[in-house]
Amino acid sequence: MNNTVIIRGLFEFVQQLILIAMAKDLPLNLIVAAATDETPRYQSLITASAACRHFTLQAPAKPDYSQADALIIGNLVPLAADRDVEADLQATLPLFRQFINTAMAAGFNGKLVLTGSNDAVLSVLAARFSGVDHQRVLGLGTLPQSRLLERLLQDQLNVGASDVHAFVVGTAREHLISWSRSYIGPAPVLTYLANQDISFGADEMGADQERIDEPAIVTNQTLSVLALVQVLRAFYDQAPFIGTVTNVQTIADDQLVGLASPVLISANGIKRLADMVLSDEEQKEYAEIAGQVRHDLDRVEAGEFDQNDDEQA
Repeated sequence: MNNTVIIRGLFEFVQQLILIAMAKDLPLNLIVAAATDETPRYQSLITASAACRHFTLQAPAKPDYSQADALIIGNLVPLAADRDVEADLQATLPLFRQFINTAMAAGFNGKLVLTGSNDAVLSVLAARFSGVDHQRVLGLGTLPQSRLLERLLQDQLNVGASDVHAFVVGTAREHLISWSRSYIGPAPVLTYLANQDISFGADEMGADQERIDEPAIVTNQTLSVLALVQVLRAFYDQAPFIGTVTNVQTIADDQLVGLASPVLISANGIKRLADMVLSDEEQKEYAEIAGQVRHDLDRVEAGEFDQNDDEQA
């Protein structure tokens, strides 16, 4: 199996991934596509990686994209301090297009993993720019939120990790908890509200909702790295799982959007095992999120986010 992965992103994010990958000794060869002036920052990490049995790390001047099984693309520019989503997208798009084109021109034909902001929009663009099959394009989406929600429920109900299956769907910024499809053991979470023998009710659900909705969750790099490690283990460590990653979906009029929903993540990429069935109210909210993503894509296609010459200067 080809376990070569190339990553491009901001140093802090890539550094966290490297440290966790070394600690877990993940079975992969990670190649950092760093700018020339950034390469020295990775030298101590490259030296330390020599102590790993399975994990290897390189930062060559010119990565060989044709030999990579996966390409990870994180945030390419620092996020706006005021969480200006449009400014982030505008600054990211030219770098994103350039990087995808460079990789494809060099022979890349593997899986694309988007770990930065706006992955709902960028996943569709990545599939379009690259021509890669949709089952090999994914974003982290709401996987960090779903992992956090499951941990909150485990602690509240004092059950094991394998007993909880909870799903946050939509996009990282605009999402919803699918309470109707979240389970504790054999029963939906909602059935526990009527059980007077346990201390779990509407207040606890409200507290969970507030934690998941915190804006800081979206930009928490450590949560994103932990979710990314789970994806990499599914790819290269025989640990497939069903998770809420961003995947390219078709909505009305055969239009494409990127949305996070439960899919199987494995060595082959992603696979939708069954259509997600939400409650009527959840489905309405999910459709509204899909409409917003499609609106953003229409604006990208219309050139509204293209930088003019004055801005680029």
